[in-house]
Amino acid sequence: MADAIAGSQGGQAVAATQAAPEAKPGQTGAAEFVDVWSRTEAKYRIRARLLLATNLLLFCGLCVFTYWLHTAKLHDFSLDSYFSPLRFWDSGAPNLNDFVLFPISVAQTPAHAIVLGLLVGTIVAVPIVVAILYRFKSAIPFVAAVVVFAHMPWMGVTLIMSCVLAGVWPFRMSFRFSSALVGMLPVLLYLFLATRGSAGQVGSALSPTEKALLASPWVLAILAACLMMATTLAIARWVDYRPGAVAPVIAVMFAVPLAIFHAFVGADEVSYRVLESNHGPHSQRFVPVQDVTREVQELLRPRDDPFALLALLAGNPRLAVQRVESEFTRSFLADRREADEAAGQFIATHRNSPYVPCALYIQGRALDTRLDTRKLIAAARREFYTDFPHVQSEATWSALLTGYPDSPLAIAAGLRLAQLRLRRSDTAGALQAIETIRASEAARRDSTTQPAPRGLLRTRRPEESLDLDPKPYLFEAQRLSELIVANRDDPKYGAAPLQQLACLDPHRSRYLEQLLRLTSEYPESLLIDNILVRWAAAADDHEERADRLAACIRRFPNGDATAEALFRLADLEIQSLAGSDETRLAQGINRMRELVERFGTTCWGEAAAERLRMLEPRMPAAAPAGAGRP
Repeated sequence: MADAIAGSQGGQAVAATQAAPEAKPGQTGAAEFVDVWSRTEAKYRIRARLLLATNLLLFCGLCVFTYWLHTAKLHDFSLDSYFSPLRFWDSGAPNLNDFVLFPISVAQTPAHAIVLGLLVGTIVAVPIVVAILYRFKSAIPFVAAVVVFAHMPWMGVTLIMSCVLAGVWPFRMSFRFSSALVGMLPVLLYLFLATRGSAGQVGSALSPTEKALLASPWVLAILAACLMMATTLAIARWVDYRPGAVAPVIAVMFAVPLAIFHAFVGADEVSYRVLESNHGPHSQRFVPVQDVTREVQELLRPRDDPFALLALLAGNPRLAVQRVESEFTRSFLADRREADEAAGQFIATHRNSPYVPCALYIQGRALDTRLDTRKLIAAARREFYTDFPHVQSEATWSALLTGYPDSPLAIAAGLRLAQLRLRRSDTAGALQAIETIRASEAARRDSTTQPAPRGLLRTRRPEESLDLDPKPYLFEAQRLSELIVANRDDPKYGAAPLQQLACLDPHRSRYLEQLLRLTSEYPESLLIDNILVRWAAAADDHEERADRLAACIRRFPNGDATAEALFRLADLEIQSLAGSDETRLAQGINRMRELVERFGTTCWGEAAAERLRMLEPRMPAAAPAGAGRP
């Protein structure tokens, strides 16, 4: 077994005479195997124990860092955090796909794939080489660290099998690297099974490049583990298996992913991705529309008396409705408060982070989120809306618009600020906010310089994952601007009608009544046509809505709200009322053409031109010369 004993001929002789017998009677050749404990002198034993403890501390730190990358928490010793990953039969149980998707997706931050690959490779390699160089018992604390600090119980079970194959007689081989490769077999099986996530988890329409990117951390982990084991075993042989071969390699393998993480990812991104996942637009807490039939039935189900519900509904049905509304409102307000606090904490902790605009957007959007209680009982749906901003969000939107005017998210901030300022009758401030986002958007459109290509390891723009579409915000901002300009100088009422209209929430049950109240309060205002058009457009029945809109067009043929009435009526005729009636369809298209000709420069005229380009691809893109508002 000449290749099993390291060093020169003299070193081999010393090691052979100092080898501690390890085999039981009848196990031929086991006593010839040389490892760190083969040197029985006190100085070697003390050094081996100290260095092994150092290795264990480094390894525990690596496991803590790995868990933090996945949860943004340094520790969690609750029983559920350990038992939840064990439930492999549960489709929702955590697996390795979670590491590449949450909180940081490697598709958004490719450098994170390198970090994960090197960390997992180190977690795999260290216990195996410790089992080979320090024997199996010494590897047990390292496996325990994987379970306790990294919260990867199945990885711990896998590594126990790997350590047995690599370091326990009779599985081990005299050529130590061969033993290490054999010990990798359970790891390969674990990686194969633990990355087989559901289609919903990994995405069903991924491109080949994206699929390769999601698999790259585990391929890199295998290669890194093999390289680390080969390097460690080579150093150990070079130093005649004296203590100290493992610690330097662990330090390097720990330092490299740390350096890559701080250079290309950063602690702020981990915290932000957790914030976005828990409280962002795509989080489960703020899903715009969610079926809650089961939850409503549970709230209405009597706890003790099976006839209590019938009695309740027969005697006072409003009481049952209030119970459902109260429970859902309480839960929603708690989620909104938690989102506000989480975003505020991120902003206070990472003031210079490029993700601060995103955190401000999440905070402002959460504060603006409202629960549409009308749908809870009527349709058993929990619906949220954000288009009627809350007064508490004004400071957040102001910080986003003034501090980060070049961010694409500033478009949302400018619109919400304009809406809030108009409620205070600050028409000049509202127009100023709209002008700010218009100028910013125009600068982005007019820029002829192409963006620099993104490097392989560079993170995508922070705003991309929020999927903010600027077009609806820009349309609403233009609509609001046109409304203010046309109606702010009312000779009789001033800006009061505008303010009162801006204070009405279209999602409230008494919205139609409040619109009619405004018509009685301001019967001769410039805004009367806008109020009536909104009242007509809010009708539930399509035919009734069409009749009301047509009446508004006849009553106000040259009003500033005529463009909106024409568009909404034409849209009804094209989509909802046409069906197989070609006459209604042609009538709707003709209305769109009329709208483009008469009001081509308004937001409704531009929307009509875009609609016509879809309906009639050969139609000229621009409105006729001289088109505009009457």
